[in-house]
Amino acid sequence: MVSKTILKTIGIAVAALAVLPAVAQTSHGKAGLWEVTSTMSMPNMPQMSPAQTAQMQAMGMHMPTGHTTTLQHCVTPEQAASPIPLNSHNKDCALSNVKMDGRTYSGDVTCSGEFQGQGHFSETFDSDEHYTGTSTMTGTSNGHAMNMSNTMEGKWISADCGATK
Repeated sequence: MVSKTILKTIGIAVAALAVLPAVAQTSHGKAGLWEVTSTMSMPNMPQMSPAQTAQMQAMGMHMPTGHTTTLQHCVTPEQAASPIPLNSHNKDCALSNVKMDGRTYSGDVTCSGEFQGQGHFSETFDSDEHYTGTSTMTGTSNGHAMNMSNTMEGKWISADCGATK
């Protein structure tokens, strides 16, 4: 059986790092439907046995290390026109030192909830329809040291978001 602590640690770590891609919904991108592909690495994730890994996969969960996820989200005209990055949806994490240098947003994030740690992000728009970025987080969760990194790429798909929020 998969340890509840391991599952919780994975969930907290993913939630802490997931705050960072939302930063890109600001004034250098178009309003509309965006697709964001993100690859996460967690080299010091607590080790699981092959049986635990198989059980997680049977439940539809995949280890985030080296795992690539593609999501779509809708950027409103107000979000696209905003000159500053959006705040985190994670109430336990706060952004600081946020700045814009040309077409690059960067800043720091500090989390003080179940995941306690800090990180840095940087995202660069090469056009109003495409950006790339990186983020890192270091801290602890449930007594486990966590080091996470993430690379991301965002592509504008269309002005119409359809049913995507």
